[in-house]
Amino acid sequence: MHDPCDSNVDVPTVSDPDGGHLQWQSAYHWPAPKRLASGASGMPADKACRLVSQGVGIVWTGDFHEARALLQAMKRRLSAKSDAQLQAINALPWPERFHRIRLQRAQTAKSLGLLLMRIEPDYQLDYRRAPHARQALEMAYGTGLAKARFVVPLTELTGVLSAYEWQQKGLAVSALGQSIYPRWGVFAPTRHEYLDLVMQAALPHHCQRAVDVGTGTGVVAMLLARRGIAHVVATDTNPAAVACATDNVRRAGLDESIDITATNLIPEGRFDLLVCNPPWLPGAANSALEAAVYDPKHQMLRGFLQTAREHLNPNGQAWLILSDLAEHLGLRSRHTLLDWISQAGLRVHHRLDIKPSHRKLDQVSDPLAAVRRLETTSLWQLCSSDETP
Repeated sequence: MHDPCDSNVDVPTVSDPDGGHLQWQSAYHWPAPKRLASGASGMPADKACRLVSQGVGIVWTGDFHEARALLQAMKRRLSAKSDAQLQAINALPWPERFHRIRLQRAQTAKSLGLLLMRIEPDYQLDYRRAPHARQALEMAYGTGLAKARFVVPLTELTGVLSAYEWQQKGLAVSALGQSIYPRWGVFAPTRHEYLDLVMQAALPHHCQRAVDVGTGTGVVAMLLARRGIAHVVATDTNPAAVACATDNVRRAGLDESIDITATNLIPEGRFDLLVCNPPWLPGAANSALEAAVYDPKHQMLRGFLQTAREHLNPNGQAWLILSDLAEHLGLRSRHTLLDWISQAGLRVHHRLDIKPSHRKLDQVSDPLAAVRRLETTSLWQLCSSDETP
């Protein structure tokens, strides 16, 4: 089994309020708090918010359900504080407004991440009314922390438990006609409109070999195989994604059609079809999950475009799946994208568009809701610029 922690077990430690030391775990690479305090049932949310605002970590010692209730109460208080600042932020132009909104959210998440749960050796969650978490924690952290006593933000633990539940129950994908099984640290395709585009776009003639760049759960590679492409190579640099995609491909019985490899961008060779669904927003990624949303300096987008042509067979195509949300936020212009396509020796053969239909469109509290309603997701079918239309 994939072990995400074996290569990085030298984690920092913090002093346990009850004595001894605890290892520190943060998927977002937040620094360990320098001070810790104990938190028990009945702790007022105002007191907890005051402590975390001072950078103090609260190691919970009470009932598990009461810890979750306290976290929700803290969220309400910190959200109310953030809402009071939004009026000034909303007066800013894009993209400055987006950067301020993201910074504000990061600060709130970091504060909430100071409500901590103690994990005992063998991944035991020793709290009254706590769920059985050993298998979920082992799936998320491998064996690297199995023998340790460590603390983890309750927000992260909740994510680990939710991801494990998804992995057990599966996530239905209508375009695929079956479920996939996401796992912690791998972006799950909760928005499916781009998958519909993959099924609708016309394949290149005699398409026999394809690559899915940044495969994640493996869902796009599986769709390509379902469409009859004999050999699909799925690549990813995230070890958790490689393990997740391998599991999903095996469950779907597509092992003979799909090869999964830990490769950056496009592997050696030439192909009839290259497909890339890069992160849709430029920006620094602070975790493996954020790396599916934020693309630092457009590295994956530009890297795919710049290398695609040399890997295409004659009459082959490169499919770029991309939202225009970055354009509406002022983070990238359409002119810039078209310039990058042209500079890579490619041209637009065809483009399919679809409007998203997800729950965030109607969230009045979301400061990005108005921009999201303008969003369009596109599948750009690109070919070599020296090929005649």
